[in-house]
Amino acid sequence: MTSTSIYLLVFFAALLHTLWNIIIKSLNNSLVGIAVKVFFQSIIFFPIIFFVDLPQGITWFYLFCSAVLHSLYFILLGSMYNRGDMTVIYPIARGCAPVFVTLWSLIFINDSIPLLGIIGILTVSLGLVLLSFENFKIGMGIKIIPTSLFIAFIISIYTFTDGAGVRSADSTVTYIVWNFFLSGWISITYAYLSNKKELFELRFKDLMLILLATIISFSAYAIIIWSMKMIPIAFVASMRESSIVFASLIGYLFLKERIGYTRLFSGFIFFIGIYLIYNS
Repeated sequence: MTSTSIYLLVFFAALLHTLWNIIIKSLNNSLVGIAVKVFFQSIIFFPIIFFVDLPQGITWFYLFCSAVLHSLYFILLGSMYNRGDMTVIYPIARGCAPVFVTLWSLIFINDSIPLLGIIGILTVSLGLVLLSFENFKIGMGIKIIPTSLFIAFIISIYTFTDGAGVRSADSTVTYIVWNFFLSGWISITYAYLSNKKELFELRFKDLMLILLATIISFSAYAIIIWSMKMIPIAFVASMRESSIVFASLIGYLFLKERIGYTRLFSGFIFFIGIYLIYNS
């Protein structure tokens, strides 16, 4: 498969990532919604683990780390959706994450990233961080920067973990299946302990929406994990953040949201970065 095809698949995965986030955000309790989403994912992949090989050696380490880190991220994401403080935190977190991933890739697995590719990654990150300026308020903004950087750190670690993990596995399918099976148990336990009432009050309509989000979500992330075995992990981490740009486009086309000059400029910067990555 050509690099162009892989990049297009990553963009498709980013679009899917946008869609499942929109579904989860539409629920009354997004934390519960995310927990049930990954729990459904674990149930769906439970019977499939009997038809793939067992992971071996260090792959188990990566799988367990990924499960813990993803659970922490999903709990944070659901909590932020419930509080409605995503407009500043999320662009900074998603924008800084590729920079961290690049550092981990260069330090720990010596991924080959040309200078032009590094410039592209930094440009992509700048474009995403600029999105937060639209809603940035000095007092509140300064306070949430540490939170944003912490979430960026979590995103970068689980992304790098899955990239290194899938490369350590003999079979990509084995890593993906076991990753999806293990990922749901911590989040649903947390939701049960902290939001038991809301968890058992989910309506049939909510459950169907969450099931749809589940299918979209694991389809998207399966593409991402597979792609990280084919091209530098940092490139995949950068390109998948186009989900934020897709969210703006969906808001404009279907929800009639206004796209201001800040969003247009940040989108322009983002795609300059993608162009540099593609040509590196």
